[in-house]
Amino acid sequence: MNTETKSLTIEKMDEAGHGLARIATLAAIDHDGDTYLPGAFSWKEGGHQWVSILPAHDRGSVPLGKARVYEDTDAAFAELHLNLASQAGKDWHAALKFDVEKGVAVQEWSYGFGVLDKADESRDGKPVRVLKRLDVHEVSPVVRGAGIGTGTLALKSRRGFGDQIDQMIADLDDILDRAGSVKALRDAENREMSKARIDQLAAIRARLDSFLSDAGHSDTEKTLAAHQAELERMAADFITGSARRRLGR
Repeated sequence: MNTETKSLTIEKMDEAGHGLARIATLAAIDHDGDTYLPGAFSWKEGGHQWVSILPAHDRGSVPLGKARVYEDTDAAFAELHLNLASQAGKDWHAALKFDVEKGVAVQEWSYGFGVLDKADESRDGKPVRVLKRLDVHEVSPVVRGAGIGTGTLALKSRRGFGDQIDQMIADLDDILDRAGSVKALRDAENREMSKARIDQLAAIRARLDSFLSDAGHSDTEKTLAAHQAELERMAADFITGSARRRLGR
C-alpha cells in the first residue's frame, strides 16, 4: 500500500497543547481531484483513528504527541494532543501557538495515509477519485506542505530582490518536484493530471516567458524598474496566493 500525503488546516491551539485541524470536507473535490465518502476516516472501531504527530513525516523521530482523526457531519478533523512533557513537544507548541495567534497562520501541516478502498469516476467531464476508506498513518507540521504553495509569506518583508528570486526558484523547484510526483502517481493509476493543475503550471510558464521576452528588449532604468516590480508582484501573488488557498483563507 502506497503512502500519500495531503495538506490540512489548523483551526486552534490552546495552552495545554490541544488543537484542532480540519482534514477534509467530505463532499468537496480537493485540489488533487479527490473526494471522500462519509466513513472514509471513521470506519475503524469507535469511529475514529489514533495516530502519531511527527515532525516533517519523520517516522524515525520521537512523536510530538498524538491525534484523534474523526468525522463530524460533513467534515473530517484531527484532534491534536501535543506532549508538553517532552522538550520537542514544548518547542513545537510554542511555535504553533505563536503562528495561530499572530496574523495569518503560515505553518504548513499535512497528514500521511494509505488508500484502502476507492473508485474512479467522471464528474462534469473531469476524472475524480472517490476515496472510500483511508488508513491515516500520522499528522505532521512541515516546512512545506504536500500541495502547491509553501506557506512562505516572507516576500512581504521587502528583502533584497536577489533573495526574493532565490526563494521563488526554490519554491518553483519544490512545485515541479511535486508535480512530477503527482504525474507519476496518476500514470501508475492510469489517470491524467487534472486540467486545473496543468493550467496553473502553464500560467506560471506563460507569465515568466512574457516577462523575460519584454525584459530582453528593455534599455531604460524606468522599464527595468517596472519589470522588477512586476516580477516581485508575480512572486508575491503566486506564493502567498497559493499558500492562502491551501490554508482556506
